[in-house]
Amino acid sequence: MGYIGKSMPQYDSFLKVTGTATYAFDVELPGMLHAKLVTSSHAHAKIVKIDTSKAEKSPGVVAVATGREFPYRLGIYVGDRDVLAIDKVRWVGHPVAAVIAETLEAAERGIDQVEVEYDPLPTVFDPFEALKPGAPIVHEKMAEYRV
Repeated sequence: MGYIGKSMPQYDSFLKVTGTATYAFDVELPGMLHAKLVTSSHAHAKIVKIDTSKAEKSPGVVAVATGREFPYRLGIYVGDRDVLAIDKVRWVGHPVAAVIAETLEAAERGIDQVEVEYDPLPTVFDPFEALKPGAPIVHEKMAEYRV
C-alpha cells in the first residue's frame, strides 16, 4: 500500500538504455507473416482500378488484399469506415490494399508494385467551407452515423 505519489522501480530501464530490451516488433514467430499497407495519396478520390498482379508475383509475397476481397467495416460511429477502401478514398493515407509477405522487406517491395488509379474528387480543407451548401460530400452516409 502507499504507492500513490511514490516512484516505482523501473526494472526494464537497464535493458532499454543498453538497447537489449525486446519489443513486440522484435519478436519473430515460426510461420509469421508481415503486412504493409498501400495508402492513398489523395484526400478524396474514386478508386478506378487497383492492379495487384506485379505484387502478387513478387518474391516472398503470399497474398495481396483489397477492399473488394476484404469488405469489412470498422467504427462505432462512422458507418462507412472500411478496413480497406472499396470505391473511394476519403483522406490522404486511407488504406487501399494490404500486402502480406514472408518478410517485412518483401511486403515493402510488394506495396511499391501495387498500382492504383484514382479519379480525384473535389476537396474541402476548411471546416466552415465544408458546412456551406454545395460543399463536397466526403461521407455520403453521414445521416446514418451514430453520434
